[in-house]
Amino acid sequence: MRVGLIFTFLVISSSLLGQAVYMHSIKLKSGALKLASIKDTLRPDHLLFAFADDDTESWKYTSWTQELHWLASERNALVVSPDTKERELTWSEIESVMSHYKDSVSSLEKTEFMTLGSGVKYGCDLLSHGFKGLIISPSASFKSSTEIKVSSVGVIQTLDSEDALIVKDSLERLGHWVVHHQQFSSDCYYIDGYKEIYQAVFEAVDSIAHVVSNDSNYSAKTIVTNVLPDVIRQGKQVEINIQVMENGAYSLDLLDLSAKSVFHKEMYLGKGKHSLSFNTEDLDWGVYKVQLDGPKFLYKHKLMIRG
Repeated sequence: MRVGLIFTFLVISSSLLGQAVYMHSIKLKSGALKLASIKDTLRPDHLLFAFADDDTESWKYTSWTQELHWLASERNALVVSPDTKERELTWSEIESVMSHYKDSVSSLEKTEFMTLGSGVKYGCDLLSHGFKGLIISPSASFKSSTEIKVSSVGVIQTLDSEDALIVKDSLERLGHWVVHHQQFSSDCYYIDGYKEIYQAVFEAVDSIAHVVSNDSNYSAKTIVTNVLPDVIRQGKQVEINIQVMENGAYSLDLLDLSAKSVFHKEMYLGKGKHSLSFNTEDLDWGVYKVQLDGPKFLYKHKLMIRG
């Protein structure tokens, strides 16, 4: 009993200094999930999910949490890092983690995230549900949710790789507001003045989120959610994925250089995801313009068909 009392005192004393990582696990339907958390005040304002890169051994979920004690202080947040090395989390499991901490923070609605490398897939889950955050040098693709709430996010490119630009373009096509910053380093996380830079990008994300949430005229827009090729071989099929935010009459055209339509299709689309396509088998080689038109929406893309 005496040893237990001393141990508890040491943990509480260190926590007040904002340096101690608290480790525990919660039970989910798929099994126990290990969590690490850190805070700088007794009553943080909100949660900040920290997802490390699962593809390397640079960070464990515990050391990643320890490193981000400075962010817990700057953001007045409870930083929480799940152990995702051995398992992948579903959105419902992320929601369960949020619910677990509902009495530990002032508001779950202000939940944020910060991801490194492959952690982007979880950050994008949070983003698609309306939460903002930072994505640092993503190293994996992600699947967008069928229901998208427009939010703001910072994408920071620290490595000389195209992955960050691909993620940035994908998020912008989904309608999110993206603050992009590029500063290369030999390390994915540590760049010159990293704390100041990450905080500055976070503040820019905060400003955009404030404008969007307070603009009564702002609404989510219909968007094309995939990247069409610039060049395609004759005979291949072109597929267009669209997230419709306003139902109505839509038309798809393929125009040649003289602006003549060589393919035309009219349709009524309701809100939600749709997939449109056309075949290039009977089309001549050359340059065309793909044009998709609908209520408050116009999408254009230049396409070359070759042999």
